[in-house]
This record gives sequence, structure tokens and C-alpha cells, in this order.
Amino acid sequence: MATAINNVVKIIYLNKNNASFYKTGDFIGMRFTNESGEQTDFGRVYLHRLFPYTELWTNISVMNKDSEEYGLIASIDDFDGESAELIKNELSIKYFIPKIKSILMLKEKFGFSSWKVNTDVGVVTFTVRDTYRSMIKIGESRIYVLDNDGNRYEIEDYNKLDKKSYKKIELYI
Repeated sequence: MATAINNVVKIIYLNKNNASFYKTGDFIGMRFTNESGEQTDFGRVYLHRLFPYTELWTNISVMNKDSEEYGLIASIDDFDGESAELIKNELSIKYFIPKIKSILMLKEKFGFSSWKVNTDVGVVTFTVRDTYRSMIKIGESRIYVLDNDGNRYEIEDYNKLDKKSYKKIELYI
């Protein structure tokens, strides 16, 4: 049975021995060397965290624009120098998540909630649909808030929020 599965799914693990990343304009590209030593330049690639909330630097899928997977990065530590830096920078941009420091306003109406928050990048306002489902609890006291536009915000530890901020989200956690 395991042999049959191996014939259907073949995961190519990418590391410093078979792949390198380079800057191509504002994006990153990848060169891959197969087991026979043949090199392929895939051009622009897209990085996707398989576990975006918990595994920041492991289990990263490398895909083309049509979401076809070229390979998997088991750990960013499998790369050195420029490639590792490019991977980190690309993921940091793609998964940019402002940290909520305080909640200035939270009002719910007709299943939507309007938020005004102070973050590590300044004051931000956004709207959330179905507040209960849009607040994802990670671990004991860490929360991700997903807004209507697909943006993510993080409350690193809701126990460390000031009393007024905590009161505003207490019902939802």
C-alpha cells in the first residue's frame, strides 16, 4: 500500500544542495538541480506556509502562479546566506501581521463588527464579519483576527491587554 501512495505523491524536499533562490525584480525566483545534475530555472515562485499560524519557518510550499507545487522547504535552516534571507523576507511580506496593542473601539451590528485598534504600525480600522469565527485562538492566549479583506491582525497575549481593551473582546474569547 505504501508503494502505491509513493507512486501517486512525490514530495521534493528543497534545500541548499538542490535549490537556490534569487531576486528577480520585486519577486524571488528559484533554480533547481535534479538528481541527475540538470539545472532548471523556474523563474518567479510563490511561497506558502502550510501552517501559517504556528510554523513560521518550517513546512513552506514553493509553487508556481497556478499553485502547482515545485517542492517543499522542510525548514528555512536548510538554506544558507542569500537564499535564506530571500525566503525570510518574502514570507515576512506575504504574512505581514500587525500586532494589536490596544482596542480603541469595537462595535457589532448585523453580524459585522467594526474595529479601531492601535497596532505596532499605528492606528488601524477594519471590519469583521461573524466576529466569533473571525477570531482564531492559537494556544492559550494568542489570537488572530481576520478582517473582511483577508488581512490578519494578531493579539499576542490577550491577558496583557489593558482592561478596557480586554473588556471589548471578552465576550468573543
